[in-house]
Amino acid sequence: MTYFQRGLLAAVFMLLGLVFWPLLAVGGLIAWTVYSDIRDEPERKRQEAEIEARLNKPITVEDMRRSCESPAEEAFFDAMVSAYGMTVGPGCIKGDGIQLRTQIGLGQLRIGRGSAWRQFRGDFLIDDKLVVEIDGATWHGSPDAMARDAARDEVIHAETYTVLRIPASVVFATPAEAVRRVEDVRRRLSVAA
Repeated sequence: MTYFQRGLLAAVFMLLGLVFWPLLAVGGLIAWTVYSDIRDEPERKRQEAEIEARLNKPITVEDMRRSCESPAEEAFFDAMVSAYGMTVGPGCIKGDGIQLRTQIGLGQLRIGRGSAWRQFRGDFLIDDKLVVEIDGATWHGSPDAMARDAARDEVIHAETYTVLRIPASVVFATPAEAVRRVEDVRRRLSVAA
């Protein structure tokens, strides 16, 4: 609703509040929300412009590589950059028909009983459809870690992404195989679309 429509609704409720007093409070509440929104609009617009600028800011390959959180992620990143000739893009790096982002916020997950919800990130996002997770044996090898990863995958799938998990050992031993796995999933996604 526009400010005018909400203001008109507040006035109607306040007039009706002369007959049925609880409606006066409802009208006052609506009027207060209109006032608050008008007062906060400049700050909200500034924040939206800042977010838009950050999303579209050109990012260099070096800047993005620094956001990798493990040697395995760095190795995968280097393999993708090399395979696709990636360079600067708006909010991502691009090359040969592919775009790549790192450390993308994906959702919230409760880890363990009674614990709080925690935001989690995906290692890589390719073409805004494919989440690539690089799984090291130390962090992802235990039964608890596998259950946590399965729960994360459910959340990611619910947000309409596809998940590809690549073991760190594959990335280190044969980086080309990791790139081939990404290409296979990208091909399947383009056929399904």
